[in-house]
Amino acid sequence: MAELGLARGSSGNISLRLPKERFLITASGIPYNELSADQIVKIDYDGEPSCAGIPSSEWRMHAAIYRRRPDVQAIVHTHSPFATAAAIALTSLPVMHDEGKILFGEALSVSVHAPPGTWKLAKATADAIAGGKAALISHHGAIAVGPTLQEALLMAEKVEETAQLYWLVAQIRGSNASDR
Repeated sequence: MAELGLARGSSGNISLRLPKERFLITASGIPYNELSADQIVKIDYDGEPSCAGIPSSEWRMHAAIYRRRPDVQAIVHTHSPFATAAAIALTSLPVMHDEGKILFGEALSVSVHAPPGTWKLAKATADAIAGGKAALISHHGAIAVGPTLQEALLMAEKVEETAQLYWLVAQIRGSNASDR
């Protein structure tokens, strides 16, 4: 995620569903280039860890999506620059290119704004992603899901690409990027 420019330092997080309402999630505050396997935290949907370590402060967001979406096995949450800018500036991100429309439809939802690390943000994010593959988190970043970590990461890359393309089109067309 860091190598792809989707996260800097320890921003963002990833998780993988386990049986019995548990999941693995990246630890809080550890830069990705320093993260080791023993720093991945196993927790339940109420945030109770079953190993040492402090889970990401956004564990609630992952738990809320896993509770609502039995089809989701992995989640990638990024703070990639173009997607985050879109999450600040827009109420939805129009999808400008054909490949993006195949993946995401006509637009990516932006969640209702809520404070980081809260159940309110968890609910807002789960509502925004609904049955889709990705969404933007208002004033915060992006979230992508999939049946595997690789697929969730690919969707996170595609969200950033979609936001980049929207910005580029806006530069070429002017402020009304979604015309045509």
